[in-house]
Amino acid sequence: MPFVTQDHRAAPDESIPGDLCYIYYKYLTDEWKKEPRWTTAHNLFKKMVFEDFSKPLSQDHICAMQLAWQVFMAKYVMKYEDIKEAENGTI
Repeated sequence: MPFVTQDHRAAPDESIPGDLCYIYYKYLTDEWKKEPRWTTAHNLFKKMVFEDFSKPLSQDHICAMQLAWQVFMAKYVMKYEDIKEAENGTI
């Protein structure tokens, strides 16, 4: 759950799953706001799946990252896709 309190946003505690999810979600939304388009979503997902992180991620980090992606997809990317479907027609 990335929508943690303002206190936790100011100082996230990585031992708390919601705070960890917030960290990843914040990164995703910040990158999306720079260039909101399908290619941005594609590249963010590719980075999340294939990046060779300097150290292996814990299960908690992996879960938080995946859950942050799901919320990001629902709240940002699908709204964008709804607009594009209205513009370009449905399949």
